[in-house]
Amino acid sequence: MYRQILGTRVSRRQLLGAGAAAAAVATLGAPQARAALAPATPVGDDLGFLAFGAVAEGVLSAYFDAALALRGAWTPTERNRLTQARAHHRASVDRLNAALGPDNAVTPGDFERVVKLGSRAGALKVGRELETLVAGTYLGGVAATVDYGSALLLGRLLAQASSENTMLATWAGESLPGLVAPIDLDAAGLKLDTYIKDPNS
Repeated sequence: MYRQILGTRVSRRQLLGAGAAAAAVATLGAPQARAALAPATPVGDDLGFLAFGAVAEGVLSAYFDAALALRGAWTPTERNRLTQARAHHRASVDRLNAALGPDNAVTPGDFERVVKLGSRAGALKVGRELETLVAGTYLGGVAATVDYGSALLLGRLLAQASSENTMLATWAGESLPGLVAPIDLDAAGLKLDTYIKDPNS
């Protein structure tokens, strides 16, 4: 019996084996899981998704900077979570740039990130919009990328964005997000452009 998964024919035995491997990873813990991850070696259009990610993760880092700057908006526990999220996004920028390589990396001086927040409610709204945009684009990248390591990296970033979107939705008292819908890379880039500007302009 075969099933089609991301364009690859996978047998029932392979599916069961993959499930067993996932269970083993859960048992062994995170360090062993990280050691087994394939590196991202993007080719062709893969570069576009990783470059988008490098910009988007920088914008999200700036968003959490702006959110943390709001006085009296967060409980101590919430501020701790926001600080952790900011650190994750800063690390993701470095991770993506390492995968892109020196010729394609997005350097800090390439653009200025502009995220303006005025209140807790506004911050939660903007954060959810950004996380939804980024998660949907990563999902499209997982389906479209050729390189397995690049798809794996985008999938991990997708999981992070979805987790943070759920966190922000909970704080806002809103319904939990449903299934992520893929977003076209070009359309996502145009939307992300509203949060960045040329530092020389």
